[in-house]
Amino acid sequence: MTPPNVDRVFLVGISGAGKSSVATVLARRLGWKPQDTDTEVERRTGRTIPWLFTHKGEDVFRGFEQSAVLELAARPRQVVALGGGAFVNPLTRAALLRRGLVVWLDVDPDEAAERLGPALADEPRPMLGDDPVGRLRALRAERLAAYQQAHLHINANHKSIHTIATEIATTLHPPP
Repeated sequence: MTPPNVDRVFLVGISGAGKSSVATVLARRLGWKPQDTDTEVERRTGRTIPWLFTHKGEDVFRGFEQSAVLELAARPRQVVALGGGAFVNPLTRAALLRRGLVVWLDVDPDEAAERLGPALADEPRPMLGDDPVGRLRALRAERLAAYQQAHLHINANHKSIHTIATEIATTLHPPP
């Protein structure tokens, strides 16, 4: 069920689902601001996500992530792309479900890995290790119960970011 009077959208799903790209297109369409929680964590810490994972550990990263997510969630007229694991945190999930429309971009792990393929050399994903498809399958399975709590489930397989953005915009502002 879509919350009434939505003035913010939160995009969740595994790496490679298209969250950051859809956030940019949807925000432009709505006249809102696009946000990316990974980018925000990197801005705040002055470190990359891989560096934080390697030198500080996942727990420290998740603390920075939760702080960034909760702060961004309080701002209206934004489309926020969340890191794949952010919505698993019960406190974060509850806040997002109260504050806006949570959209799960569901993509097959094989397609997600294919989308990420070339970028993994330049932008490593610490959670994916040496077997991106296998890790994406495992992460999707681990996070499925959380993702299923999203207000809106969009099958993002074989869809362009513009098609996905249109689906979300139509949910927010249905035609008469």
